[in-house]
Amino acid sequence: MKRTQGLRRGARRWPGGRAGLFFLALLLIGGTWMGPALRAETGTRPAPDIQLPDLQGREVRLKDFRGRYLLVNFWATWCGPCKLEMPSLETLYRRFGPDRLVVIGISNDMFGATVVKPYVEAQGLTFPILLDPQLDASNAFGVVSLPTTYLIDPRGNIIGELAGAENWASPDTLAYFENLLKSSDAL
Repeated sequence: MKRTQGLRRGARRWPGGRAGLFFLALLLIGGTWMGPALRAETGTRPAPDIQLPDLQGREVRLKDFRGRYLLVNFWATWCGPCKLEMPSLETLYRRFGPDRLVVIGISNDMFGATVVKPYVEAQGLTFPILLDPQLDASNAFGVVSLPTTYLIDPRGNIIGELAGAENWASPDTLAYFENLLKSSDAL
């Protein structure tokens, strides 16, 4: 099986600029678990303005997080690679969030909170989890496999996309986000 399995033809997306190139380099050399498929392009595109319920039934909109970097992870409780990366997403969130880096999980489980809430509680996850049982947000973003993660800049533009599981708590990944957030603090 080739490592490029899962790549969509002509769908390489990464922004121009230092942060995008650094994120791309990090993902290419970083400690990925599943050989993720990377996509890059020469510009950015606005993130879809989605609205989904959280585990308590409150409606949450992505645009409510403008002004901060946002890492949006599409996942499901039945997805093995998703379950592998959840503890590292929690580590990333505890290190930088929620004021500096917002981490949001969007569950594709069709039974919603019934299956997601017990999983989240058992794993001790504290970052926000939104429910997308009808796959509305997944379709708006163009998600084709799980897990898929998007990095959104403070202006609401997608600046990075990763299909596949990642170790979000690796030293290289944590250093990348530390540098990204320091550079945004200086602006």
